[in-house]
Amino acid sequence: MAIYQLKFWFEHGGGCLWSSNNAAQEKYGYYIDIKALPISQPIMDKLNELELEYGSYLDWDNPQEPSKWSEEQKLDFVKKSTELYHLLSDELGQDYEIINNIGSCV
Repeated sequence: MAIYQLKFWFEHGGGCLWSSNNAAQEKYGYYIDIKALPISQPIMDKLNELELEYGSYLDWDNPQEPSKWSEEQKLDFVKKSTELYHLLSDELGQDYEIINNIGSCV
């Protein structure tokens, strides 16, 4: 059974990992700084790349309007995020349960 439960989704303004149980929140706080996790630099780099990409989802000049991303862009982002979710889950191991909530952010 996993000790730390985390949610994986992207938030406008940054961040993609959030505590989902008391153990995770006590160790990391609600928003999780990826530098605090026992993960490799290549995984951190991929998380940062997707955070930057997600920053273009919202029209920052008119945030009330729907995203200008095409359906193809949305599907591509979900695909890349899901691949990264699997890499992250594998690397963190059995002490971590990662809940994939990517579908809720696009």
